[in-house]
Amino acid sequence: MGLEIDAEMTAGPLGTMITAAIVSGGGAAVPLVGPALGVGKLVSDHLNRQRMTMLTEAVRQAARRGAWLAGAGLALQGVDIALKFYELATYEKRLDQAVRAQQWLDALRSAQETALLRLEHGFRLAEARYEAVLASYPFHAPPGTLAEELLLTPGGRTRPVLLIPADPPDVPAHSPWTGVRHRAVGELRKYPGALDVRAADRAFEWPHAELLRRDLDAVPAVYLQLGITGYDLEVRLGGSALLPGEILSVLPAVTLQRVGYREPEEWTAQELTALGAPAGAPPSPGRNADLNFERAARVAAFTAVMAADAHQLMHRLAYDEQVDAAAARAGLTLAGWPPGLGVPLELVADPPYHLLHQALRHHARGEGEAALFTVAAAAAWLAGEETVRPNRLAEVLTRAAGTGRMTAAHGRKFREAVDALGTAARLPARLHRALDALPAEAPAGAATVAATSPQRPGDAPGLFPPAGRPLL
Repeated sequence: MGLEIDAEMTAGPLGTMITAAIVSGGGAAVPLVGPALGVGKLVSDHLNRQRMTMLTEAVRQAARRGAWLAGAGLALQGVDIALKFYELATYEKRLDQAVRAQQWLDALRSAQETALLRLEHGFRLAEARYEAVLASYPFHAPPGTLAEELLLTPGGRTRPVLLIPADPPDVPAHSPWTGVRHRAVGELRKYPGALDVRAADRAFEWPHAELLRRDLDAVPAVYLQLGITGYDLEVRLGGSALLPGEILSVLPAVTLQRVGYREPEEWTAQELTALGAPAGAPPSPGRNADLNFERAARVAAFTAVMAADAHQLMHRLAYDEQVDAAAARAGLTLAGWPPGLGVPLELVADPPYHLLHQALRHHARGEGEAALFTVAAAAAWLAGEETVRPNRLAEVLTRAAGTGRMTAAHGRKFREAVDALGTAARLPARLHRALDALPAEAPAGAATVAATSPQRPGDAPGLFPPAGRPLL
């Protein structure tokens, strides 16, 4: 009888054993089938239980792993969400910062544009102002040119600069004074030791702020304007930095002289003689206009030289005053003026020298005693004495020569004054001997003062000693 084997029995380890028995033993193995089946079932159940246990454990581990993985997944999802929220918040923050930065850049750009517009406006305004300054400046040269020229001129910043404006455009063409300014400029240039004449290219009013600031900083200046009012010529005078110390700096222009136009029959013999014209018959119409121009120019020059002398007296040593020569050329007399020209002696830089000038004026007026007293006062000043006794003039002069204060310029001026007085009064011989003993040169070791005394207009030197700092 054949052996029927269940297919399930050949599966797994048990089937392997049965198949091996049949093949190896054939029928001899039949008695072993029963026990083998029992053993196989036991083995199969044990393995199944192990498998079930392993499966259960695997399921449990899988469950545990699944729970952990699920938690991990949830955590990762939470972290991812948190990161996304962080990124979103960071993006919003960066976006806000970018917006603020853009706003700041826009504000900065706007401020820069506003500043640029203001700079452009300021530049245009400054350019317009500068063009206005150039249009009204007294000279065609740019502002500052005169200051540079004065720096290059010996004594240019200590000698008064005389400014004569051009004729205003509203002067009538038929005015008898048309062209008198050119004659006045030529007359004023005969006094180079007192003034540095500068004829302006335009008409301008005094004070001129830009001219004072750009060209006349701490430079003494005299403003001379010839104003035409009908048949009268007004001589107006102003100035700046002419007085020493903290005294008024800018002097406004005021009318000091009026020159009327003279007809041929109105001239006096004295005026014609002063102008170098014959005093017999009235001048011709052409000659009459020339005489009026000459007289006006000399009067204007006298007015300017008077202001320049006052400044030089207060700033310069051994200065020979030129106002007397200017007055004589204009046919004027200084009889109505004080001998000191109204300059206080305490403001004069060289009082003895100025006193000797006063003595000459006293002598010219016929005041011999006052002239001698003034000479004695000058000698006492140099000798360091307070009392003045004219009868002791010779002794005082001798002591003055020995103090070292008297320079060669003082000695020359003393000789000039005493010689002038000697023509009207008999002076003792000892005075002449004292004059002979005066130094012909400045003594060694003493301060030397260069004598600058022109005998006539036009002979004044161009070099000047440094002056004190004037106030502008």
